[in-house]
Amino acid sequence: MRICYFSADELNDLHIRAEDMWRVPAKQGWQKSSVDPMDILKLFRGIWVRKGYILRGYLYREGLSGSGVVWALKEGFPEVNECARLNGSLKTPKPRNALCVMDVLEGDGSPESYISASLFAREMNEFGALWYYLSWGWHEIIEECEIEKFQWSDDVKDMRPKVIMEEEIKTEFFTLCGLRRWRVYHHIDTFEGYRITSESRIVAEGEKGFVP
Repeated sequence: MRICYFSADELNDLHIRAEDMWRVPAKQGWQKSSVDPMDILKLFRGIWVRKGYILRGYLYREGLSGSGVVWALKEGFPEVNECARLNGSLKTPKPRNALCVMDVLEGDGSPESYISASLFAREMNEFGALWYYLSWGWHEIIEECEIEKFQWSDDVKDMRPKVIMEEEIKTEFFTLCGLRRWRVYHHIDTFEGYRITSESRIVAEGEKGFVP
């Protein structure tokens, strides 16, 4: 087994830079995104999309809130009114023959490529999200915490972001989220190729009114 560690500060910088790229003005409702998700992909080392595919995004705005979606397409970038609609309250557009982003993600097999894929998958899931629709955007990647300030449900020894290289490749990292109350989350991604199975759970909660 080989374990490779990464800097939480550097990963957070990637997180912030990626989200800043798609925080652009947009009209109300669904529309094609003026931001190219392929440009966001360039921020992440060691990963790319399968030859013959591109990533394209759609944005949704509802007052000050917003959401979005990114699809992998072979060619073309249809208008919203040319797309099928997914079930759900937002009626998210989906072009014909579109694939999920992670279905076409490839990489060079390096530890950095897997931590890149973990972050990139979350950025694509969060693409276009503002206020009410934000989730990952509230999280800060951490590698240490003032343990006495939290009530812990797990005995956490090492919070450094890491890639575990063995027969089954995994990434593991912790985040601090201050939405509603302070919580520490433990994230584990398991890889099959570059497809990800994610597990996230709360391992600690801050005292009421505590600000780290």
